Amino acid sequence: MQRSRRNFIAVTVVVLAGLLTWFSIPGYGRGERASWPFHRDIAALDFHRAHAFAVMADTVDIMVGVVGDGFLGGALWDAGLSGRNYEQVCAILRDSLGWRVQQLGDSIVAVYHRDRLAELRAYPRNRRGFFRICWTDGVPGLWEFSPQESWIRTRAVQCRVTSTVWGALWESAIPGDLTSNGMLLSARDTARAVGYVSELQHELTDRLFCYDIDFYYDVRTGDSLWILIEETRYPEDGESGFLRILAAKYKFAGGGLAEALPFFVTPEGDESSYLDHFHRDGASLRTMFLKMPVPFGRVSSPFSGARLHPVLGYTRAHRGIDYAAPLGTEIYAVGDGVITVRQWQGGYGNFIKIRHANGYETAYGHMNGFASGQAVGSRVRQGEIIGYVGTTGLSTGPHLHFEMIKNGSHVNPAEEIVPPSDPLEGENLALFLEQLPVLDAAWTVLNGSPIPVPPPPEPPAAEGR
Repeated sequence: MQRSRRNFIAVTVVVLAGLLTWFSIPGYGRGERASWPFHRDIAALDFHRAHAFAVMADTVDIMVGVVGDGFLGGALWDAGLSGRNYEQVCAILRDSLGWRVQQLGDSIVAVYHRDRLAELRAYPRNRRGFFRICWTDGVPGLWEFSPQESWIRTRAVQCRVTSTVWGALWESAIPGDLTSNGMLLSARDTARAVGYVSELQHELTDRLFCYDIDFYYDVRTGDSLWILIEETRYPEDGESGFLRILAAKYKFAGGGLAEALPFFVTPEGDESSYLDHFHRDGASLRTMFLKMPVPFGRVSSPFSGARLHPVLGYTRAHRGIDYAAPLGTEIYAVGDGVITVRQWQGGYGNFIKIRHANGYETAYGHMNGFASGQAVGSRVRQGEIIGYVGTTGLSTGPHLHFEMIKNGSHVNPAEEIVPPSDPLEGENLALFLEQLPVLDAAWTVLNGSPIPVPPPPEPPAAEGR
């Protein structure tokens, strides 16, 4: 009894210390939009975590069972389950969660708190997630399937370019726990590694830095790259997946630094926020529109006042640009906007129209199909996939027909000079500038060595009297 009371008091002290640490962070718990001084609190959190583990070692026990030859009962027995707990788990896994067939190598992890079952996890090897059952006062009160996507981590990567950006990412950016042993031993391992690097490079070169860096001409040996990556991580199975880039810096060997710094933007009239990237002064990284909606597409028919139609056989205006590309190639929204048309539309075939700011609209025709999860009224971001190249409607081969309309009249997308995206201003700019030192400090901690930070701008010289 005395030992239990001492453990209870120790746990209570640790929890209270953690809560005090959390609520001492400026702005948290009081509804204020202030920055978190991450670099000042990480050491304190590590200290409290170590003490919590020491206390929990006396109160928590973990038992593991592995399914052999498709038999769940043996794995549950090895994990310490019997009697009423055994019957409850079998019923919930089979009837409520639908896990009726087990495979060799599936595993069970049971967590006991003071010899009472508190939580059970079942890890099917052929599912990207795990089943979870939680007990309260001896009664199972929660059960669910937890998918891999619910596990997210942040990782810092530093690369040095020796030939290409792809090569630098391949050498330094692949997570060490992409596979369970950290090595690429099978064709599947290699394919996953190639897919990871492809997604990472696409986000970096085709979205974040596509306006600031020409990755064909500007890249030189000795360039350096720092990336803050958000990944999905499936616990205990050696599976990691690329999710998005939070921030990036590219330092040229000859001098100069390009940065993509994060800020969550809430569009006017919208309740949800999305991650966007800016220069250090709050200027947008992007122009209003991408140069083309199809990556590596070839212009097969330009904008023209008179063109012989390849299907109809007579001359008429061609009020857009045709981009030839393989069937199924991704089509991107060239700018932020709202989908106003998404349907089959005569000679256009599968057709989408998007309304943008400043009186602009863009239209996309002959698509093979539409991207899932979108509809008329959906807000899309620049670079978001809206469909796939096809040959529907009046078409002689796979291509995208792309149009741009300004104030109701068609314009040539290749010649239209479009305004830059809006910079951060007012309260958003002040908050962004306030968060930059916190980001740099936290990034340095995750990276394990200093990251490049440009010197602050010099104050304007005083005017002579």
